[in-house]
Amino acid sequence: MSRMPEPTFRVRVNPTNPGQFFACCGLLELADRLWGGAEGWFEDGTFQVVTRGTLGALLRALVQESPGEITRLDNGLDVKPLIAPLRLSLFGDTPVQIVLDSWMTIRIEKGAVVTTANPPWNFWSGQQTSRRIWTALREALLKQIEAQVDFGSEGLFDQRVLLSGRFGFDPGAAWNALDVGFSPNEQKMDVASSPAVELLAAVGLQRFRPVLLHDRASFVYATWGQPFPPCVAAAAASGALPVSPAVRFRGRVVSRGSYAALGHSTLLRGADHE
Repeated sequence: MSRMPEPTFRVRVNPTNPGQFFACCGLLELADRLWGGAEGWFEDGTFQVVTRGTLGALLRALVQESPGEITRLDNGLDVKPLIAPLRLSLFGDTPVQIVLDSWMTIRIEKGAVVTTANPPWNFWSGQQTSRRIWTALREALLKQIEAQVDFGSEGLFDQRVLLSGRFGFDPGAAWNALDVGFSPNEQKMDVASSPAVELLAAVGLQRFRPVLLHDRASFVYATWGQPFPPCVAAAAASGALPVSPAVRFRGRVVSRGSYAALGHSTLLRGADHE
């Protein structure tokens, strides 16, 4: 058996938290975009990354610039600010841009080509927009970085703050309206969330798409136990490339009043998702 490389950094991860899983994918994506040649894998309750940069440098690059809001696509179609794609500018070895639009799709409706929300990845509504959510999360992560919060002890995803705006990827401390008798979202209450998980998961979902099931409210994803670059790891994450020791999970979307979010996932065995 070949010897595993020494990781540059690692973060603790609970793969039954789909937000943390997709955030790991986002870490790998960003490391590869910033410095090239990055590899990542799951091992012993952590996600491990080999890259030329540091975790701190990666997080600073993520929040260095405010994203651009794309309200008109290159093909001329208009997009509502609610679901507008975001253009991130990153500065590593060379400047790169990433467009995030997993929450938007193009469809034909009543004979017309239109942009519309892309279930299940568009959890927000009302006065929230993709850019407003990103801005609030970016500011929260910036404050953590400026306060020199210790991300080096593998606990990046455990650092939560009270937020009123979220994408809905991190179910770690989210409330369920059925559990508490009302919706904190509708009451405009802040909820403890991880800004790092929310931002990184939005990046990870751009390439690392799970297998959507027929109800479009549940999906299947898998961890992988060998060092892979993003292009290969994305296939492993969807289960198209089983890599031992691979573990599969079924994620789900849950209701949070008039909003939705990801709930905790369940471990799958065999063909349980069929």
